[in-house]
Amino acid sequence: MKRLFAIVFLVIYIFNWGGYLLLQNYMVARADKHMNELISQNLYDPNSLVEVKVKQNLPGIFEWRDYKNVSGQIQLKNACYNYVKLKFTKDTLYVMCVPNYEKTKLVKSNIIYAKQVNDIPSDKKSDDSAKKNDSKYYHPVLQLSFDHITDEPATQFCNHYAEIKDPLIASPAQPPELLS
Repeated sequence: MKRLFAIVFLVIYIFNWGGYLLLQNYMVARADKHMNELISQNLYDPNSLVEVKVKQNLPGIFEWRDYKNVSGQIQLKNACYNYVKLKFTKDTLYVMCVPNYEKTKLVKSNIIYAKQVNDIPSDKKSDDSAKKNDSKYYHPVLQLSFDHITDEPATQFCNHYAEIKDPLIASPAQPPELLS
């Protein structure tokens, strides 16, 4: 009987140690696989598509007139989406997404707050600053400016000469013989 209790408690301990994370990752992978199968068979509702616009600055790109079929995943504000269509313009990226409710539910259930685990008070100011930094995208633009070059020759040339008195540097001793 003691052996049975020891085995049960060992299994519970190992599950708490890392089994829950493995089970949760398996469930998320299964939800992703199921959603990808539905998308590949076009079994999603076109009316439930969500359009996401991402501002960008890509002046050298050719604009796409129509949406192209692509597949991938994106997570915005704790909600998971699978994108099915994509379109580029010079200033905006348009992504048509299908909400993945099952994965969103699994991801939200796995979030562990430090305050709940360790009874540590959380600082609201640091949370607000992190949210502000996450929501802004910084796309630096390289701007070059070239001065106008004239074809006029320079009026004055400065020639500087340095006179080297002894071009050879004396060594303190003879170099060693070549070893064969």
